[in-house]
This record gives sequence, C-alpha cells and structure tokens, in this order.
Amino acid sequence: MPVKEEEAALVNDILMPNETVKFTATQRRVGPGGSITTPTTVVCTNDRIIIVNRANLGIRKDYESVYYRQITSVRYESGIINASVFVRVQGYDRDKGLLKNGREEGEIDGLRKEEAKEMADYINSVLSRIEGTDGDTQASPSGGSGGAYIYCQSCGARNDASAKFCSACGAKLKS
Repeated sequence: MPVKEEEAALVNDILMPNETVKFTATQRRVGPGGSITTPTTVVCTNDRIIIVNRANLGIRKDYESVYYRQITSVRYESGIINASVFVRVQGYDRDKGLLKNGREEGEIDGLRKEEAKEMADYINSVLSRIEGTDGDTQASPSGGSGGAYIYCQSCGARNDASAKFCSACGAKLKS
C-alpha cells in the first residue's frame, strides 16, 4: 500500500496516540472528479479514514474523519480515466462533506484507478477484521456460505447471509 510522506504529513497534527497512517491517495488534478488547484487527499489510518479538503488555494485544510466501526460497506467503481470509492455510513448526521444532504453513502471521486482499488480493498479488509472481533464471520464476497453476512455485488452493502435480495438496493444476492 502506498504511503506518500507528503500526503501523510497533512494529518500529523490530528493523529491520535498509537494511530498510524496505512494508506494515502489524492484526487487527480485533471479528468472527471479531479481538482486542478486543491485536490482532496484521503488518508487511511489504522482507526479511521481522514479526508483532507483544501480550500483557498491550499492555505486552509478541512478534515473529515470516519471511523471504520461506523462504515457498513465500501465499493469501488472504475471509469475510463479515474475511479471512485463509495463509503456507506449509517446514522452519520452531517450537512456537508462526504455524506452531505443526509446521504448514507459518500463518494470519493477522481482517484487513480490503482489507488482507488487498493483503498477499497484495504478498508474492506479492516471491516472484515472488525466483524471478526465481535465473533461474526463474513461470507465471501462471491457469496460463499459459512458466514453471518453476505455483501451485495452491486452496491457493497452488508446483508444477512440468509437474505435473497439486498436490503439497500434490492439486487438479487448470489448464494
């Protein structure tokens, strides 16, 4: 996983004790979802995702944190040039930022394809470890049996292993 020191340094002043940076990614400057002057940087630590929005030509930084325990699913979507990571957080009440307008799923767009894929994979691996600490086991993303949960192939939402259809988007779940 790439950790770019310049990007990791953006959050040094807000890291908690024993919190370490595991992954960094920055929006592309060109293309759909990119930002020419102030690209957004995403920093994944061992505890949370920190989204750094720069304003006023990079002079001001706004931080948005989402702890992994708040995240119910993550999905990756790839375009021709760029990719997006969608993070679903239930019960997260914000009027701006990643989950503005009361949405439960926020989009981090304009990322390089490789970085977006690695970010989604990293977050999903953290989520599966969190579920494991509660005694739950996760069904394989391909729909294998033996777990308490199954993840939707369409939207990434977590569903009971016995569900036939996704509770978030209604897609048929593979069993």
